[in-house]
Amino acid sequence: FELKAGEVMALIGENGAGKSTLMNVLMGVYSPDEGEIFLNGEKIENKSPFEALSRGIGMVPQELNLVSDVSIAENIFLGQHQKKGIMIDWSRTERQAREILNQLKVDIDPKIKIGRVSAAYQQLVSIARTLVAGSNIIVLDEPTASLTSQETAHLFDVVRMLKADGKSIIIITHHLDEVEQISDRITVMRDGQQVHMANTKDMTIDDMIFHMANEKVEKQVRVERELADDEFLRVEGFTRPGEFQDVSFSVRRGEIFGVAGLVGAGRTELFTCMYGMTKKKAGTMTLDGQEITFNSPDQAIRNGVGLVPEERRKQGMFPMLPIYENVMLPSYDRIKSGGIKINYTKAKRATDEEIAKLRIKTPSNATLIKSLSGGNQQKVILGRWMEKHVKMLILDEPTRGIDVRAKGEIYDLIRDMADSGVTVIVISSEVEELLMLSDRIMVMHNGEVKGIIVPDNDLTREDVLKVALQ
Repeated sequence: FELKAGEVMALIGENGAGKSTLMNVLMGVYSPDEGEIFLNGEKIENKSPFEALSRGIGMVPQELNLVSDVSIAENIFLGQHQKKGIMIDWSRTERQAREILNQLKVDIDPKIKIGRVSAAYQQLVSIARTLVAGSNIIVLDEPTASLTSQETAHLFDVVRMLKADGKSIIIITHHLDEVEQISDRITVMRDGQQVHMANTKDMTIDDMIFHMANEKVEKQVRVERELADDEFLRVEGFTRPGEFQDVSFSVRRGEIFGVAGLVGAGRTELFTCMYGMTKKKAGTMTLDGQEITFNSPDQAIRNGVGLVPEERRKQGMFPMLPIYENVMLPSYDRIKSGGIKINYTKAKRATDEEIAKLRIKTPSNATLIKSLSGGNQQKVILGRWMEKHVKMLILDEPTRGIDVRAKGEIYDLIRDMADSGVTVIVISSEVEELLMLSDRIMVMHNGEVKGIIVPDNDLTREDVLKVALQ
């Protein structure tokens, strides 16, 4: 792998190709078994992220490592506090934080706690942190995964500004249209090896996909599905002040029901409330003919409802547990010996079946889930609910941070589950994904339902956004 001064290099590949691992070797998180790293012609060895940072190499990871309960200024200068004698000079810290944010065209008060600002601002604060450390090489791992199109455009303006300032940027992304838009060159990895490098202008998206997969990947097309008239879910007048109000809709058994809307539309808040994670103020929910209120996720699970959350690392998995534990936790009641002791042999056998079915890349079922790539982690979480045999599955941003081929596999899994009678709710910021996958799409804006549309091959992203903003 090579990087020139003042260029944007896109590092692409399928989930599990080794992209993030390679960058973690560069950052000193992992030690290489063999090989050498040269910086400006000098051989270096980064034994820790601190050493990498001291050499001008910074990284903004996919899961941002910010401290949510302290201010933006403190996060920018964490470990590099501006001091007056032995005391931290807070006024200087905040003043310099404001200056660097202004350079990035970010108009926000540096005294605000970072946990209160959007993902886009957090991404830019993380970049500001690398600049404060004097980084000339900045690695951005899936930087646009949680951003709107406007926020992505701002981020790319910042990347171009950094490039013009002589910084070198490595960007890891599964959005290949963004690769075309922002990068100068492309490095493709597959199965832990570098397989291709070329100037961006010399590669099409089809070329990128071919080198990533080592075969032609068929483009996903819309599948028209026959649906029964059997209603499975009905929601009426659901309200939680400040998040959503007077939301009503119904979903049929075996339907793939898409939920669209701009960031802040209240989509995630609505379905996490239905799932029992928060309390509604008003409204009713009828599930399979029975009016019910879930007071906890445990109650939802016992009634056959599963959730794959938007923040899979924070809410969807137990990083320090192996794959088989993450898959089987909700299903242990089925495999107890004598009603008390868990039969781990059965647990591992069932997990192996899910690993094979979902084509999860892993050495074994005992591998810690945190060691897997993002796409494979997502497959493990899907496998959890397939093993539980849920009646309804809520998927919040199910393909975020997932490569083209893995996306296709997840779409096929969603259709298979729906064809077997599972009601599937898909919340997604990718309107094209909803148009291709859903039987119907509910469009939300500012906590309200603006309309329900039936997709067809002529409907476009702009048509859906018009409904949201009407």
